[in-house]
Amino acid sequence: MTDTDDTMLVKSILIVAHPDDEALWFSSVIDRVDKVVICFLECRSRPDWSIGRKKSLDQHPIKSLTCFDLEESEVFNCCDWNNPVISKHGVEVCGREDSERRYKSNYYKLRNLLERELDNYQNVIVHNPWGEYGNEEHIQIYRVIKELQDQINFDIWFPGYFSNKSIKLMSIYVHEIGPECVTFKTNIDLGEYIKDIYKKNKCWTWYDDWKWNHEESFIRDRIGKIEDRKYGYILPLNMINVKAPPLSKKRSNWNAVHRLFKYLRDTKKTRTV
Repeated sequence: MTDTDDTMLVKSILIVAHPDDEALWFSSVIDRVDKVVICFLECRSRPDWSIGRKKSLDQHPIKSLTCFDLEESEVFNCCDWNNPVISKHGVEVCGREDSERRYKSNYYKLRNLLERELDNYQNVIVHNPWGEYGNEEHIQIYRVIKELQDQINFDIWFPGYFSNKSIKLMSIYVHEIGPECVTFKTNIDLGEYIKDIYKKNKCWTWYDDWKWNHEESFIRDRIGKIEDRKYGYILPLNMINVKAPPLSKKRSNWNAVHRLFKYLRDTKKTRTV
């Protein structure tokens, strides 16, 4: 497909995790979809971000935008990105207990909110299954949308961004990605304008010197719906180089113990029911 094919934009809604995600990964379509939804607003450890985000959304140029005002779970970099494991709630995380609890709780809150929001839409544009550069809450949003797809019956499209951090998780899906995609020119002027709003309000969470690519591609989600294709497809992707958190041997061993503990705990709960 080319940017002359607007099939993806018919009765379309864009769902993103955080304020500024709409500009970073979806600049080519944010002013072309019928509605934009931002899921998270509050950040417990950064009340300055919460205040700045509220101000920024009031000043936002996209008037079809709405926000659920949910509180972030703050699980960023709590995934073992050298050995990522997909879970029902997004991806396995190992961090503070309250953050893990909020991560799981947010999944069900998002499901309830989005179930009501997605009626009458033909195309849902959302984060990809590996969270672009590797963001646990981006992955969670995708998992919620994926669960609702069969129930509500819509097409899912996600952007082709990935990074050195998220490539291992992306590789899990390689044989199921494609072949349908559409490429648009990024709206650099709009992206920079929105970036300036967030920066002015001190809640821009990405690199200050970020430069948009000239094009970005969106892939129609066929994961779980096509026969195994060993060698994948040729698709246009945008790679980002990010600073990935080093994973110590101690952290890796802790993840293994943590998974065993959760398995035993859940098994015990099942037996006592």
